[in-house]
Amino acid sequence: MRTPLKISRNLKSIGRIIFGFMMALYIYLAFFKALSCTYEEFVYPNYSFVFVFFTTVGFVIGAAVAVSDVFFLSRITSNLNFLLTLFVRTVFYVIIALMVLLFFVVWDEYRLPGNAGVFSSERYLRTFFFGEFFVLVLFLTIVGIVINSFRLVVQRVGEKNFWNVVVGRYHTPHEEERVFMFLDLYSSTALAESMGHERYHNLLYDVFNDIAEPITTYGGEVYQYVGDSVVITWNIQDGTKRLNCIRCFFDILKRIEKRAGEYEMRYQHVPHMKAGLHAGKVTAGEVGVEKREIVFHGDTVNTAARIQEECVEMGEQILLSEELLFLFPAKLLKKFATRFKGIISLKGRMSQVALYTISEME
Repeated sequence: MRTPLKISRNLKSIGRIIFGFMMALYIYLAFFKALSCTYEEFVYPNYSFVFVFFTTVGFVIGAAVAVSDVFFLSRITSNLNFLLTLFVRTVFYVIIALMVLLFFVVWDEYRLPGNAGVFSSERYLRTFFFGEFFVLVLFLTIVGIVINSFRLVVQRVGEKNFWNVVVGRYHTPHEEERVFMFLDLYSSTALAESMGHERYHNLLYDVFNDIAEPITTYGGEVYQYVGDSVVITWNIQDGTKRLNCIRCFFDILKRIEKRAGEYEMRYQHVPHMKAGLHAGKVTAGEVGVEKREIVFHGDTVNTAARIQEECVEMGEQILLSEELLFLFPAKLLKKFATRFKGIISLKGRMSQVALYTISEME
């Protein structure tokens, strides 16, 4: 399941970058057309051909930049800060775009001699390198900054949160049904004391980076990072169909296990995770003035946190409420082994909760 979704995310990123550059080239063309009409001097005489040409150029530039970004650039900038990432990516975008434009100039000169009346190679080369060239560099720099700023902001606030804010989905508080997973490290306090704050922070940084892909793969979104814990949420349909919230947890364990050697070598410790899950109704809305956030309030969130705390007492990696368990498709649940752990009273909750643990069947 992970591979197709990863391909899908890459294709989505590639598509957005291509779209961005095509729109940028259309704006560039429209600007010069307006300039031509104003001064009655036709920069591009045949606009029908030029529109097709700019569409092709925009697509090829976008494709070249997008493929370079997704498969190369994103890896070398993954550990850089916001401004440095913005600078490096923008410089690469401009260089790649200029190389593609240069290719089209040469291609137009040698491969399409019949269009000399439309694009005189000598005139166009002179315009490109001595006149339009500097305009293009400035324009492509602005385009690179805009596209990369957008992508970096979305990356930091989360894609779903970003679009929810844009469309105002949570501007007016309303009720939703959601699944929540509170995910934490075993013995986190002792680890922080033994490692020291800086080294422990680096451990958490690596862990949170490693679990990001499984969360996205199974349709979850990070609601909050709270100290050494991460709160993951799904809408009720995405979280329960195909047991996505459960599969996400076990995929996280496999991801950590796969990198156990690296963790052991760097930190002399392999992280062990524990999780508490619950589902129910919450009130969702925006809060804050200087820094607005989307928040979920209600007993469901508090209960999920309390369930996670019971993992240590019961010696389990994962615990979930009966309410959530009964929402899973029975056919898919047969692929997992569930065990009833008891009915307990959780701190701060009047009604008791029936808890279960779940494991993958061999």
